[in-house]
Amino acid sequence: MSKHHSLLQSFGALLVLDADSRRIQAMSSNVAVLLGISLPNGRLPTLSSVLGKRLGQRVRYELQGQQRLPGPLTFKCPARPNRFQLHAYRAGSHVLIEIEPLHTLGKQRLLGTVNERLMRLAEATHQEELLDYLVIAVQQLTGHDRVSVCHFDSDWHGIIVAGSLATERALPGAELPVGRLPDLLGQRFPAKDFPIALRRSYERHPVRLIQDVMAPCEHLLPKEVAVDVSDCFLRAPAPERQQYLQRLGVRGALSVAMQGDAGLWGLLFCHSASAHPVTPPVRDAVRTLVQMATQRLLLLRARQEARYLQRVQDSLVLSTNNRLKPQGPYQLFTEHADTWRSLFRANGVALWVKGSVYQSGNTPKPEVISQLVTRIEKAHVHSGPWCTQETAKEPLTSSLDLLEQSGVLAVPLPTDPTQRGWLMFFRPEQVETLYWAMQPSSVPLPPMMMSPSDAWCEEVTGKSEAWQRVERLAAMDLGEDLTLAISAYEISTLNMHLERERKALAEANQRLKQLAHFDPLTQVWNRYRIEQAIDAELVAAKRYGAAFSVLLFDVDHFKQINDTLGHSVGDDVLISLARLVEGSLRGCDHLGRWGGEEFVVLATHSNMEAAEGLAERLRGLVATLEVNGLVQPITVSIGVTVWQPDDSCKTIIARADAAMYRAKRNGRNRVEITKKALQE
Repeated sequence: MSKHHSLLQSFGALLVLDADSRRIQAMSSNVAVLLGISLPNGRLPTLSSVLGKRLGQRVRYELQGQQRLPGPLTFKCPARPNRFQLHAYRAGSHVLIEIEPLHTLGKQRLLGTVNERLMRLAEATHQEELLDYLVIAVQQLTGHDRVSVCHFDSDWHGIIVAGSLATERALPGAELPVGRLPDLLGQRFPAKDFPIALRRSYERHPVRLIQDVMAPCEHLLPKEVAVDVSDCFLRAPAPERQQYLQRLGVRGALSVAMQGDAGLWGLLFCHSASAHPVTPPVRDAVRTLVQMATQRLLLLRARQEARYLQRVQDSLVLSTNNRLKPQGPYQLFTEHADTWRSLFRANGVALWVKGSVYQSGNTPKPEVISQLVTRIEKAHVHSGPWCTQETAKEPLTSSLDLLEQSGVLAVPLPTDPTQRGWLMFFRPEQVETLYWAMQPSSVPLPPMMMSPSDAWCEEVTGKSEAWQRVERLAAMDLGEDLTLAISAYEISTLNMHLERERKALAEANQRLKQLAHFDPLTQVWNRYRIEQAIDAELVAAKRYGAAFSVLLFDVDHFKQINDTLGHSVGDDVLISLARLVEGSLRGCDHLGRWGGEEFVVLATHSNMEAAEGLAERLRGLVATLEVNGLVQPITVSIGVTVWQPDDSCKTIIARADAAMYRAKRNGRNRVEITKKALQE
């Protein structure tokens, strides 16, 4: 055990008990002063003399067979008038008890304040409003000089996206004291400031308080007891963290993790230029506000992405007229290219199909596009999109004359079994000026070498705006629709010119059927075919009153599987899941892929009770699925609804979608049925 791992902050005290919670084996050097007890002959006190006999028995009873107490306990030390709070938990062969003074704050007033702030956060309609109110509300609760929200990008660089200084007026009728720390809004912190060990520690302990970075540390008595306090809330900051905060001019700090769906989204920092205590009730209130804001933030982002995906899907809806008279690639491209450029914020778009190049906006020359297609076709074998935002450094594009295009997003179109088509979007260079709170250098700098108010400015060139995850998903949806449209046109042309060649015509029609009705990855019905089946079932239901149900389910944490294990494992998950579910359905039921990791089950002659039973059976069945390369179990969130009079395909799917998202919000790996109010 390193020396540092036995050092503690002085605002609280630590007791180290044996595994049975009966005897004190070590304690922090400040226990006697904090609790006002005497140590006869410098010996360790008994547990009852510190906590009292009744409290000691309660700790021992509640820890039996448990790793930690379910919540904090409060007590009053006979030698002190104020109350204390303790947390107890197991650490190896010891039980650790952390003790803090518990100041009277007026619990009802604090609870009312927190509830009011939670309501305001729940009403926020966009990210900027949400985070701005969060930092102001937290600052009013804690009284720190500066409160900031730091968001991590894909490279783990942090950018301050919201901030509040104590010089600002926080909420109506409340003015905070004058702060002494500079504003960091818009500034960046390099990834080396957030090493992986620090990020992982926030996953285990989302709240970290450093009351006074300059305060002398307490140590354990007796020193010969080997106990690791690295997971202790009272643990002292590491020397390198102390130096880092001093460089920022910070003496008191409180930080709270903001956990997203795929890991650490960011951190909320509270900084003060002087020592700054934060009582346990206030810390709990801040954590509650941060958790609420994070969940609201993720919900707003999900809604925004859903609206965007719908706009892209609507940009190429295969109408009845188009199905009867399919358009060729040139007509389709000419009609929709401007819309696609706008949706994907591109200054150029190109379509390559069987050696023909169609272009709109600012794009490379046709021969360069053909060269790029040849290279991507060889290097990029899976069905997902290929993209770069730095063509000058990307091996596939560095030697090509792409003119001023720094970003490329290419989507494969399986229009032909021997040569895929490609839809490409191009973005120009976006010169970006980044302001770093500290220079992102690998060379360690001594404390206070650079004033925290002096930002280091960096101009980034040669890169385009990054291709967002939702844009890549939308491009895949568009590519599937475009593939179907082009294939329909090709088959129509063959039917006109190869009428006498029945064998070729039969093969072409089979290919059209496969492309038109089946998803190329999972080989289950695609969205177009399952919509047809739902429409047919709606007609039967209205005519004969035959009830049916729709189940919409989504693979939980699918993005994390793709990001960590690769698209090939993600594809295997979807293929295996589709086979498992389709093989477990009745002959009169149907499975279709709705898009991405979403699937639809159409259960005919099924009421809500039967549909809910089917959903629970499928959920349990999926949990048993095993895929090579995947350690964690696969789970799904399922939304269930039944047919109602005057339903359309759109309305019944919307209800199932709402139920599915409720299942995801309520913890995933569960089934949610349409609420009664929606069924009436």
